[in-house]
Parts: sequence; structure tokens; C-alpha cells
Amino acid sequence: MKMQKTAYRGRIFYFRDASTFKTIPISKEIDKGFLEHSYCHFEDGVLIVDEQGKVANVGQYADMKKHLEGSQLVDYKSCLITPGFIDTHNHAAQSAIVAAYGEKLLEWLNNYVFPAESKYKNDTHAKNDLNFFIDLMLKNGTTTAVCYGPLFYAASNIFFEELQKRNMRFITGNTIMDDNSPDYLKLPTKENYDIAKKLIHKWHNKHRLSFCITPRFGLACSEEMLEMCGSLAKEYPDAYIQTHLGENTHEITAIKQRFPWSKHYLDVYDHYGLVTDRAVFGHGIHLTELELEVLKAKKSILAHCPTSNNFLGSGLFNFKRTSQYTNRITLGTDWGAGNTMSMLRVMDDAYKVAMLSGFKLPSMLRWYLATLGAARALHIDDKVGNFEKGKEADFTVIDPNATPILKYRNNQVDDIFELLFIIMSLADDRNIVATYIMGKPVYTNQAPVRGYYTSNLMAESFSGSIEQAANAEIK
Repeated sequence: MKMQKTAYRGRIFYFRDASTFKTIPISKEIDKGFLEHSYCHFEDGVLIVDEQGKVANVGQYADMKKHLEGSQLVDYKSCLITPGFIDTHNHAAQSAIVAAYGEKLLEWLNNYVFPAESKYKNDTHAKNDLNFFIDLMLKNGTTTAVCYGPLFYAASNIFFEELQKRNMRFITGNTIMDDNSPDYLKLPTKENYDIAKKLIHKWHNKHRLSFCITPRFGLACSEEMLEMCGSLAKEYPDAYIQTHLGENTHEITAIKQRFPWSKHYLDVYDHYGLVTDRAVFGHGIHLTELELEVLKAKKSILAHCPTSNNFLGSGLFNFKRTSQYTNRITLGTDWGAGNTMSMLRVMDDAYKVAMLSGFKLPSMLRWYLATLGAARALHIDDKVGNFEKGKEADFTVIDPNATPILKYRNNQVDDIFELLFIIMSLADDRNIVATYIMGKPVYTNQAPVRGYYTSNLMAESFSGSIEQAANAEIK
């Protein structure tokens, strides 16, 4: 069957390539002049995706009718079509211990995380658990993530295989550790190195996948292991790096005792060449000015994870202070300690945490952090993050009328600023109608969808329900 373009009609919102922290409007009252050009909002718009799964065109439906000839049309009337969310910090192997009760970070790791991760020695368990994780992510409208993978080679390889089957743009790697952890999880430096090398050669920059060098955090790695990670970073400069930083005050104290030569926590990573513009540091709650200056100079990325910080009582991220040093701030669920996979819930908690420090975090800025801002920080904004022509069509469809309270509030809303705010404040996975990867449905609110599909719809307006519209593409 000959492939054809597909057009998705609905309320469309995304940020333009030209948008920055400084040009994103704080509120509708100051959305004037050049500021309004930092984003695109079409109340009745259409997104056209070509046969290769890339954005062919986007605009007002009334102006785009001439471009629809030969295309199938899926009508998501009253729904918001927006780029898929990007989660910059989560843990694929921790689904089994989400919402584990009442521990601080270090105790929580020993009592819950390490025993759960040891089960990944069983390949059947690994495949089932990892597919649950991916399904849940897609159900929440997340299409890209920076993720801590399992420790073991077989389980990490399974993870890459399952991600490739979904055709996801994804950044992950085997979690590396050899100290302050149970013997059943300790792997020698050479074995960790060999696992990483084997995964890099097989998966890095293959399909839509990238490898991430992943030392769990300073306390879990010997100096020999950190040196090995630094060697990998030099050997593969386009690989990503991820670890934890300044999450917990007890952790910071322990780091100082373990590395007495260090100026501060970040200096430990910097000493081994792990602070680069491709390094993603989770949390960064308790950072000194010196650390912020280093992050600024090295253009490193911070993943703000408010839901997990609140759950573990780790502290409050000071967005206003941090953003004075760097605009490379992103958002992460920290699934595991974080008790939701929904980036909408993360955006909501980010607002509340900022309010506790006296700063009102704007709606559009939060949405930017979870879409184009994250893509830009990760150097993939030429591929995903918005609907500019030629980019990969990863997007999610959100129904603001899916729950009674949100439907009621939506009836009172008359601008995009307030619509985004109430969606972030009140929506969850029930509002996600569908998630698309490269223009193909990988989740609808009926069931997760695995594999690749083509549509037998004729090139005409689809007049069925939202559920039917989403499922009509699945043969």
C-alpha cells in the first residue's frame, strides 16, 4: 500500500526555534511585539506529517486546506496537539519500588532500590519490567528521556532493543557503580567498562538512540571507576553523561569526607572530566555559587526533579537563583523516587516549589522546559522539540475535557496561557488521548500500541469520537 501524508487537526501549540528563556512571555499581559513570535498557537490548526514521519507543514486549518489533498485527516477536535514531553532524569529499573515508604535518600537506596535492581539479572523480568516502564512513559505523553538503565549488559541490551522497536529518540546507558552498594550489585571496573563499550558499539547513534555514560553518583563509585567513566567520555565525546548532584545534604557531607581534596561536590566529577555540555546532573538542589559558576562555564545541564525531591524530603530547588547562572535547566520525573511518570505533574510541582521560594514560575516557561528547552539543552533541537518543518513528528494529544473538573475549568478559559496553566495544574495520564512517534501512534487511551502501522483511512475529514480518531490509524 502506498504511504500518504497524515494531517492532524486540533488546537496546536509549540515554541519556535527562535524562542529563548528571555523571549518566552511571562503572561498574556506582556505578550507583545517580538515576544508573541516565540511560540505558535493555532486554535483550529493542522499538523501535516509526511510519509517518513517528519513535519511537512503546520498552520491554521483554514489556510492549510489546499495542502491537504492526498492526505488522510484525523480530527482531534477540542484537543491540544503539542510536541512530546522530554524527561531528562528517570530510572528504568525502579518501577517496582515507586512509592516505597518513608526513607531518606541513602536509606531508600539500600532498603528498596538495590534489591529491586538486582532482579534484572533475570532477562524475563527485565523485559517485562522495562516494557511496563516504556508503556507508562508513552501513556503520559513522554516521547524522549534521559534514563538510567539497568546495571547488567543483558538487561541494558534488552532495554535498547525495546526502545528501538518503538523507534524512540532516547538517551540511556548501563548504571555504573562499584562502591557503597551490596556485593550482589558490584561489578569490577573492567567489567563496567566492557559493558559500556559493547553497548556503545552496538547502539550509540544507531536508529534514534544515544548512549549515556552513567555513574550512579559519587558515593557509589570508586576513584578508579570515576576515572574509567572519564576515559569513556574522552573516547566518545559525543556520548552523553548523567549522574546525581547536590540532591541531599547528608550525601554532600559524605562526598566531602570521601573526596577531601575536592572544592565541592561538582569538583569530584569535574576532576575526572565528567562536567561537559553533554552532561546531565540530576537535582542540583544544594549548590554553592562556585558550583553554579562551573555549570555555567561548562554549559552543563541540570534536571530539576521536584516530585522526587518532595517525596524524599531532599529540599527545594531555587529556580530563580539557579536561572541567574544558567538557562540549561530541564525537568525530570526521577521515576523511582518520583512517584509519577507524568511530566504534567512534574510541571505542577515545579510551580509549587518555586512559589515556596517566592518565585512564580511562568506557565509557558515550564512547558518550554519540558519540550524545546530540553531538546535544546540536549543538542537534539534540530530533530525534536517543536513542529518546525523537517523535524521528527513526536507529539502528544491532550484532551482538556477528559475529567469533570478540568472540563469545567476549561469552559472558563479564553487564552493559551491559562489553558496551559490549568492543564499543568489539573491534568494527568487520563487526559492523554494519544502519543505519536515519528507520526505513528504508539499509545492511545484504549491500549499501548507496539510496532509500526499504516492507515487505511481515506483522505477526508474524520468525524468520529476522539477515541475513534486515535484508533483509526491502527489496522
